[in-house]
Amino acid sequence: MRCQLQTLTRIVSVARTPAGGRRRSNKGVSRLMTTKSTSVMFQLKVNPLTGNSEWVVIEEEVDAISPKPMLATTSYLDMLNDAPRNRAYRNAIDRIVSKQCHVLDIGSGTGLLSMMAARAMGIDDLSACSKSKGMVTACESYLPMVKLMKKVLRANNMDRKIRVFNKRSDELKVGVDIASRADVLVSEILDSELLGEGLIPSLQHAHDKLLVQNYRTVPYRATTYGQGTW
Repeated sequence: MRCQLQTLTRIVSVARTPAGGRRRSNKGVSRLMTTKSTSVMFQLKVNPLTGNSEWVVIEEEVDAISPKPMLATTSYLDMLNDAPRNRAYRNAIDRIVSKQCHVLDIGSGTGLLSMMAARAMGIDDLSACSKSKGMVTACESYLPMVKLMKKVLRANNMDRKIRVFNKRSDELKVGVDIASRADVLVSEILDSELLGEGLIPSLQHAHDKLLVQNYRTVPYRATTYGQGTW
């Protein structure tokens, strides 16, 4: 596990430009790309008129003399190097994905959870799997991350084991993109406030359109804490 995470970290570090990342924000979910003089930030906001989540492009000035490294402002490296977190995900996935099934990974990022699921099932090659069982579907809407994920999968000899879609999960269609509904959902679309990355509508759509009845999910539950002031 440690070696795999080191491989992922190296690839992320090499692919600083033009690949992007996401950073936690109290104002919304942000995905960041940098140039020499400007920072182009994609911020996810809810349209108050339609109720739909929309990406808004925001440009910020960057110090051209000593610009801050892009990955230093994102959370991807923190998550990849968070050994207790990754161990907890791996243990949960190993318990849930104990047989050949269809796993859907929403917001797959670098593909770490997808690779854990594929390894738990012992998938050798997607071409040898049935159309409904023994497969992992990875869904990531942000193109720079999709490109990075494909590099990560190739580096770990997983590129023939996981089917990658550059789409939002609510754009996936059973019978068009995927052959059948998924038996297991894995995801890490949790921000520092739990719900900020469109968690509820994404999971609701998956429940209604992409998952079988009595599906299983990782993570299964979450606890939030609040502190009052007087």
